[in-house]
Amino acid sequence: MSDIDWEDLFGVSDDNDHDNDDANGIPGLKLAKNALTHEQQMQLVYAIAEADYFQGGKLDQAMCFGDLGPFEWVEPWIRDEYPNLMPSRILERACLFDQAIINLYHKGQGIKSHVDLMRFDDGIVIISLLSSCVMVMKPVDPATLQQRGAIPILLRPGDVLALSGAARYDWEHGIEERMADEVDGEWIERGTRISVTLRKLLVK
Repeated sequence: MSDIDWEDLFGVSDDNDHDNDDANGIPGLKLAKNALTHEQQMQLVYAIAEADYFQGGKLDQAMCFGDLGPFEWVEPWIRDEYPNLMPSRILERACLFDQAIINLYHKGQGIKSHVDLMRFDDGIVIISLLSSCVMVMKPVDPATLQQRGAIPILLRPGDVLALSGAARYDWEHGIEERMADEVDGEWIERGTRISVTLRKLLVK
């Protein structure tokens, strides 16, 4: 990994960009652009590689329960640096996250549009690493879908997306399979991408 050009992978970031208003007018959808510094991104990628979550490329997905290992720092980081990502009712709970899912997307891969399982509580965070992609948000209600249509959300390396309330329960999110995404007339080629999704299991 020492030959990786991190600046080429991550681009140039503005660490002072705290754009986390409701993204594209979707209630409860917050996007913190360039939320992670280059160093934080590299530390996560190295930690994921060192933990061998993908078993040398044999797997594209891994899960952690309880002990979140290299992702434990995210909870205090959100509370201290990005409290606007989550409503106070979520931030006030004793534990923000106790489950992580780590996904490896090869170039061109996507994920079917979905709403996260109801076994998980409100308040979900997605961390994007290595490559940009467009995540598509779609209202679950057919009438709302007809009215608003699908809404693309550009995720760049270091961006952190949070879903709560309507964005978590009333909107699907997915990534279409394609080699590049068109955003405002610009084609953004995809590469290998890692996402880390943090959630909290509901107690039965």
